[in-house]
Amino acid sequence: MQKFPRIYNKSDFSLTANVTAQPSMWTTIGQVTVPAQQYVTFGIGSVAGGVDTREVCYIDLKDTTPANVDGKVRFVLADANLVKKIVVAEQRTERLRASQNDKTQGFLLGEFPIKAREDSKLLIEFYPDSTSAVTISASDSTMLVPVTVYQ
Repeated sequence: MQKFPRIYNKSDFSLTANVTAQPSMWTTIGQVTVPAQQYVTFGIGSVAGGVDTREVCYIDLKDTTPANVDGKVRFVLADANLVKKIVVAEQRTERLRASQNDKTQGFLLGEFPIKAREDSKLLIEFYPDSTSAVTISASDSTMLVPVTVYQ
């Protein structure tokens, strides 16, 4: 199998309509189904021999005003039925929106060794800090998530 790096955006994760996140629970705000005859995993690159080839993962969640929405974001690999889930990483929104390009400031997401296979899913889940429901604006939010595709 040959691999290639790719950056998924909010359209790839089907964040095309506003999503309401309830307090004190994880809400799926984006998901990708792995296409036929492919494997996909979160992240690009690694650290080897003092060289860092990981890519910046940038997520900037906004509400409809548009103000920053704070909380935790999880990157999850799941089977097709969403029964078995593997959390790849969990990070604060403040860290995820630190920088789109600067590797010294942004959250670096290296290639995760476990891959999602055909019909499995890559999920973005959100746990808000707010004690009341928050609406995440699809039009005002940004997602740039590095992934590695095998085909």
